[in-house]
Amino acid sequence: MMKKDQSRLIWGLILILAGVLFFLQEFQILGSAFKFLWVILIAAGSGAFLWIYFTKPEQWWAVIPGLTLLGLTLTGLEDLIPGIPGGSWTGAIFLGCIGLAFWLIYLRRQEQWWALIPGGVLVTLALVAGLDFLSEWSDVIFFLGMGLTFALVALLPNKTHDTRWAFIPAGVLIILAIALFGPVQDVINYIWPVLLIGLGVYILLRNRK
Repeated sequence: MMKKDQSRLIWGLILILAGVLFFLQEFQILGSAFKFLWVILIAAGSGAFLWIYFTKPEQWWAVIPGLTLLGLTLTGLEDLIPGIPGGSWTGAIFLGCIGLAFWLIYLRRQEQWWALIPGGVLVTLALVAGLDFLSEWSDVIFFLGMGLTFALVALLPNKTHDTRWAFIPAGVLIILAIALFGPVQDVINYIWPVLLIGLGVYILLRNRK
């Protein structure tokens, strides 16, 4: 009941403040200050949820909206503070914040092993978005990140489930990442014809026998 009451209180206050801001903006009372107040409102909501997470160990759920709102706050600073780099970095920061939330869920409650998967996926997407100067290797980064995610699911402590099955998708995804790596692809282009020729020779020899 306390969890629901706190959640309703926070969301109620956020919605009321958002309504007041939009009302003032509609009558041109705030002017250009609206965008500053909007970022402050989102930051306040982030702080409220993170306070619940750090002070109420059983309410692990609060870290998800807390870090999601923090990501929105950080991306909102792009338009407010000159000199802050934008573009792909803002998307990377936002995705990274949400991914971090799932990692923190696992660190607090190891039985929530499932949180490693969305956490790893989001952090991997954050890397793909942030490392746009390595766009030609984005598929390698993606598959490698996904493979490492499942490898961590299999390796990290888990007291309630046997997660060794995760080694299978981890291995497949890491092999895909290696296969897509440019220098390895060049080697594979030479290996495939050799393998095909060898297989053909083997079949012919067995047929002759």
